[in-house]
Amino acid sequence: MSDFLGPPLDSLPTLRQLQYLLALAEHQSFSKAAEFCYVTQSTLSAGIKELETHLSQQLVNRAGKQMTLTSFGEEVAEQARIILAHARDISARARSLEKPLSGALRLGIIPTIAPYLLPQILPPLQKKFPDLELQLTEDQSARLVEQLRKGLLDLALFAFPYDMPDMVQTLLFEEPFYIACPEKTWQGKNPAILGDLENKELLLLEEGHCLRDHALAACHFRAKAERRIFNATSLPTLIQFVQHGYGMTLLPKMAVEWGIIPKNIEIIPFALPCPTRKIGLIWRKKHPQEKEFILFSETLGSLFLK
Repeated sequence: MSDFLGPPLDSLPTLRQLQYLLALAEHQSFSKAAEFCYVTQSTLSAGIKELETHLSQQLVNRAGKQMTLTSFGEEVAEQARIILAHARDISARARSLEKPLSGALRLGIIPTIAPYLLPQILPPLQKKFPDLELQLTEDQSARLVEQLRKGLLDLALFAFPYDMPDMVQTLLFEEPFYIACPEKTWQGKNPAILGDLENKELLLLEEGHCLRDHALAACHFRAKAERRIFNATSLPTLIQFVQHGYGMTLLPKMAVEWGIIPKNIEIIPFALPCPTRKIGLIWRKKHPQEKEFILFSETLGSLFLK
């Protein structure tokens, strides 16, 4: 046997064992890791024990209330992340050659897009790609990017701009912002101009939501223009603050058109050129499914051109 091929495969760790260890590293709990891997806790524990026996090294510190990995266990988990990502890429590439956009596709989506855009895109996607199984993850921008880098997600629906030079960014559409304020309280022009918002206090999403940064940047505001005590965790909460008279905010078009706006909230458009945010897809550069992702983005783009 050629030296290039190395030792027999039965002397190497299995992908399943590496998956168990990586799940344990990510979740820091045997029960949660087992649930993530869809196995019993005893099965996962036995698999990791077999891996330790195979490597003749302890990977997990089991003493005490909190489970931790040994330093060598951390090294193995980091390598396991890379190995499993490559294994998924091989499988995905083979599937894409057989039939594009079939099987599982792990799509991340930020919270300020998910409740408004998903009802618009899921039915036509299911009709066009009946063999596609979308696995959805809703999370904030930074965590979605990290999951993409680790190979835990395939692509994500995102709002731009966002600094991520290692990602392909494909624009789908651009949407305007609107002013939302309690009924009969607006004292500026209609349609509004940015100058109408000078010295106004805005209700905004809390730190970590890119919509907060996009709204401030689009209107050329500094962070001090906000009313900090009413920073909200979600757009629906922000809308409730406005509904109960705590102030005004900026909403993207999709929240106005596809969301539920209470009757006692007035929506004020901006005169052109209006402040906007950009919506698109992102994925890792040189991803083996890139041709599929381009097809996916073209399909989504066509939905918003109608």
